[in-house]
Amino acid sequence: SFSRNIAYVMQEEALFATATPREALHFSAAMRLPQSTTVASRTRLVNSLLNDLDLNKCADTLIGSVLIKGISGGEKKRTSIGVELITQPKIIFLDEPTSGLDTFSAYNVVKILRKLCAKGCSVLCTIHQPSSEIFHLFNKTILIESGYIIYQGPVQEVPNYFASLGEDFKCPKNYNPADHVMFLMQEKDATKNQHVIMRNAWREEEKKQAEKAPAMIDRQISRQSSQYQVTYDTKAGIFRQFQYLMAREFRNTARDKKTLCARFFLTTFLHTLYGLVFKGVGKTGDLHSRYGALLQLTISAMFGCAQPMILTFPFERPVFIREYISGAYYVFPYFFSKAMTEIPLAMCQTLIGLTLGYTLMELQGNFLELWMGLFLLGIVASSISIALGCATTNVKTAMETTPLIFVPQMLFAGFFVPISSIPVYLRWSQWLCTLKYSINIMLLTEFTEDTPEVNYLLESNSVKRSALWFYVGMLVVLFFVFRIIGMVALAARSRSMG
Repeated sequence: SFSRNIAYVMQEEALFATATPREALHFSAAMRLPQSTTVASRTRLVNSLLNDLDLNKCADTLIGSVLIKGISGGEKKRTSIGVELITQPKIIFLDEPTSGLDTFSAYNVVKILRKLCAKGCSVLCTIHQPSSEIFHLFNKTILIESGYIIYQGPVQEVPNYFASLGEDFKCPKNYNPADHVMFLMQEKDATKNQHVIMRNAWREEEKKQAEKAPAMIDRQISRQSSQYQVTYDTKAGIFRQFQYLMAREFRNTARDKKTLCARFFLTTFLHTLYGLVFKGVGKTGDLHSRYGALLQLTISAMFGCAQPMILTFPFERPVFIREYISGAYYVFPYFFSKAMTEIPLAMCQTLIGLTLGYTLMELQGNFLELWMGLFLLGIVASSISIALGCATTNVKTAMETTPLIFVPQMLFAGFFVPISSIPVYLRWSQWLCTLKYSINIMLLTEFTEDTPEVNYLLESNSVKRSALWFYVGMLVVLFFVFRIIGMVALAARSRSMG
């Protein structure tokens, strides 16, 4: 298909900060080259690209981000180009490849693009205010003013063409033609009427060129272009997709040490604090304090597992969109690999929190059952966060939406007001709250006494002793429901952008 012969490099580098240029290229090769391509062949291609893009010196350095030290901006841009060149396309499109780079780095990027042209790959890119050295590296240029083409042809002919329009359009000697044309296109003096003159002059030039060219060319291009359709076919098999995606997810998690340490440090600190505040309540007869301790553990598990995903997933989404629309892999392997990484993290995080809370609070319930309630709540909360990350456009919107999803759930936990006291027309909302199912599991596990006080507490909060596995099953179902919602939303968004 037509899409297999073209590549597109976005203006913003969509790369994992914890990967190296070599790993990024190897991943692209494993996903986008035919299944029959051997590892040795892929390695040779990657090494060749690293050499052609002048990335050998930084090939094994982390790409980096604002928080992670990594390679330079020019090296990131060349890595982005290399990721797309893996498929050896006939044409490569780039959106402002020099944006955000210093003059020397920008020159090196364009110089490498020129080398690609010499090897038979056509390069088309938008470029904003290039220096004279960069501008003269291009073979041809298209100058557009307010949607109108005012010149299309060889770069060397730009000064002569505009000089032919009159003295007002002539490029001064030893002046950058690109800067000169930019000033002409942005001129606001209506009395000079320069914009209209440039547009009309090029229309006349196009008519002259059209008279010289055969009329058959237009008909052939029109007939052939209608046959091209963009597809999202993948070349790697489903098992290879699982293998490489899971390896990348585990590697990214392990290398992002600051985020990982912060996550477990906060869990340890907060649960130590909760344990000291509710110290020894498990052995007292104060049901309200024991209930409060359980609620605090569940709220902490919910936000502790949800917030990391809210903060990180929107930054990963551009990488997925780029790789998905290029046909690197399907949505399901991507979500499955993320789940396989998050589940061990949620298990460890809730285990640490409950161990500290259980010991200091001296809770009486079965430890494993209490852990099950917190763990299931944690993975459901992370699934909700991913669904929000897929549905929203940025981190700010996701963070603003989070309280609307999670905070109201605390009202239906039964601690601040018994469920029986909530108006009937709102009481049904408890069954939509993941926190409610988790706190029900915690209550049934902790309050095993058959006393009038405990029975009243359970009944007033609509907790049935025989429904323990129903609450467990609902959390499992909600985990899959929100994952599927996220998958559908992300795939739809990716296709709309592709």
